[in-house]
Amino acid sequence: MFDKDFWSEIWETVLSQKWRSLMTAFGVFWGIFMLVMLIGAGMGLNNGLVGKVMQLPTNSVFLIPDNTSMPYQGFSQGRSWDISMDDTLKFRQVFQKEISNITLLDYVGQGAPQIISHGDRFGEYKVVGVTPPYLHNIPQALVSGRFINDLDLQEKRKVCVIGTDVAENFYSASDPIGRSLVIENITYTVVGVVKNTNKMINLQLDPANGIQLPLTTEMQVYNRGNRIQQMIITLHEPYSAIEYQQRFQLLLKSLHHVHPDDPSALITFNLAKLLEQYKYLFIGLDILIWIVGLGTLMAGLIGISNIMMVTVRERTQEIGVRRALGAMPEKILGQIMCESLVLTFSAGIVGLALGTFALSLVRKAVQGVESVFSDPYVPFVPAVVALIVLVMGGLFAGWLPAKRALAIKAIEALREE
Repeated sequence: MFDKDFWSEIWETVLSQKWRSLMTAFGVFWGIFMLVMLIGAGMGLNNGLVGKVMQLPTNSVFLIPDNTSMPYQGFSQGRSWDISMDDTLKFRQVFQKEISNITLLDYVGQGAPQIISHGDRFGEYKVVGVTPPYLHNIPQALVSGRFINDLDLQEKRKVCVIGTDVAENFYSASDPIGRSLVIENITYTVVGVVKNTNKMINLQLDPANGIQLPLTTEMQVYNRGNRIQQMIITLHEPYSAIEYQQRFQLLLKSLHHVHPDDPSALITFNLAKLLEQYKYLFIGLDILIWIVGLGTLMAGLIGISNIMMVTVRERTQEIGVRRALGAMPEKILGQIMCESLVLTFSAGIVGLALGTFALSLVRKAVQGVESVFSDPYVPFVPAVVALIVLVMGGLFAGWLPAKRALAIKAIEALREE
């Protein structure tokens, strides 16, 4: 049952020392405010880094040939080699159930910018031959038109997909779809425009600032024969890229007579491993955030406990009178603990509210800005945990002074000056 007189007395006691109560509560307010901001900052970094990696096919393995560093089967070290179109058939035979799709790409001029023109306008941009799945292998999205399709590959069409920066340079505000574009004296038709959806991730080609051709067209025009510079293998969901990466390496090396232990002949990486490393990083960051945040909060609670000690000392005679008049120890204990709880809970709610509001302002400020920090917020569970810690800490901060008050005998309390 709600005891109005009991709570009125507690409130009057708190208000009787306004500045002391305010400064005491500020320590708790600052502790919970900093904890909220730290948790929000951690979530912002998590969303900015892990979230951006998650935009890519994380269950993929990238395979890029490089010069050999070990002689093998009659071949000397330092030999350069390339992936071939036939390799994809072998991979699909060996890993028929596991592979979802294979993306092939080949950079014109080893990735060096090429001379591009349209009318009297010129520019230099990277050009790459790709297969249709490449649309989803890097952070890009169609703005208009379409992407490279299977028919483009079969017929070796002279079509291209350009980035938004390229479109702006050559066509200004006009629609580039269906317009011509000259790449190294060969005319192509623009069929699509793409934009970069994540500037924080750069896998050699910036979609907004590059040009993509059908792989078969690029291989024919630049006399690449059957050679390809890069392969991206994406697995079905039940299979792990981390587990299959080594197997893919060994198979590709065996197909091209490369020593299986050659450390530099094949560059391989998978985004799943990168994502896993990020997750472990943020687990450690979360632990650090809670240690620092709770440490700041505990400092505020210790301050409240010390102030409550002073308050009990000042009210020794009052407590003695209450004891002499028959006040129950539980009543005195409850009053002092509730005074501490009122201070901590009030300061905590204000700190939580202002911290959440500050994060909302930060979220609006970084919205639309390309950075490693994105959408900071405080999840519901950590907020509830912080409040529980606050309430328990507030009760404990009041319990220690209350126990001291009850240890004083009534007659001794009445003698206090």
